[in-house]
Amino acid sequence: MRHNRLRRLGVNEQGSFTIEASLVFPIILLCTLTLLFVGMFVYQKVFVHQIALGAAERLAFSWNNSHKDLMTGNYNPSETDGLYWRLTQDNVTDLFGLLVSRGSSEVSIPSSSGGTNGGHVQKKLAKSSAMLPTGMRGVARYSNYLFDHRIEVILKKPFLMPPFLRKWFDPEQANGRGVSHVVDSVELIRLTDITRTYLKAIKGRISPEKAKEALKEPAQGDLSGPSVTIKSERQAAAYLKSLVGGREVVLTTMSGKSRTIDALDLHGIAHQAFYSVSESQLREEQMPKDVELLEQGTQIKGIVWHFFKSDPSGKSMPSDKFRKELERKGIVVVIHN
Repeated sequence: MRHNRLRRLGVNEQGSFTIEASLVFPIILLCTLTLLFVGMFVYQKVFVHQIALGAAERLAFSWNNSHKDLMTGNYNPSETDGLYWRLTQDNVTDLFGLLVSRGSSEVSIPSSSGGTNGGHVQKKLAKSSAMLPTGMRGVARYSNYLFDHRIEVILKKPFLMPPFLRKWFDPEQANGRGVSHVVDSVELIRLTDITRTYLKAIKGRISPEKAKEALKEPAQGDLSGPSVTIKSERQAAAYLKSLVGGREVVLTTMSGKSRTIDALDLHGIAHQAFYSVSESQLREEQMPKDVELLEQGTQIKGIVWHFFKSDPSGKSMPSDKFRKELERKGIVVVIHN
């Protein structure tokens, strides 16, 4: 009787599925969590690398003028770094030796002081702090190797891993590195031509110290010409006509609406002046008409909106969101101080 019971128990399959599931499920769960954390870790590394590369490329693009906006590249033509910034403010220590540089300049980002405590190069590098998301830190480095001006951005972001994955992955942070080169082809050609032509003639005739003393910045810092004060939209439109050499015209959109263009230049570009207008009015009334004219493509070839500050604080200027919306619609935005 006892042997028969044991035999029936051995061949009985009731409960086998529960036992198998209880053995296999932890393994499946562990594999799923592992794949989840590995995917999150790889995504974060790619994200940090993309931010570092974007910051390095934007720094390289705006390197020739520290007043350029890092995101858009916009700048006031009257604001420059001077004529000889490559000789005195670009890590060059020996003009005629052409072999010596001071090595790399490095700043920690994000920089709480904005680079104000450092030199000209440090201030440029500190501008990349505006591109970093919350929680991301690192360093920005600039190296001047005479013919190779290199910008390197190294970033890291905290990332927590489960204990069982710390043997294969960095448990504390995800790293990213971006490198970009400052390309200034016009200046490179000019300096190469000067070097080929005049270096042999002047070598030995003047010492590097006296040469640096002779390279003085112009006494006049503002090279933009006489300033113009705008106090109304009519003055802004008149100034715009003289600036682009345009004329006022009235156009009709495809829907039959009338659109007055402040200044239409000889190239078919429509310029519009705004002094004190609300964004809601521009979005509801002006922008649809200009979008229709752009889509029509026969009366004008492009549209530029010029905004003039009605108060020093700049509250009348369009918001970043509205500017991006205008750019997506094909309308160029220019801000006048």
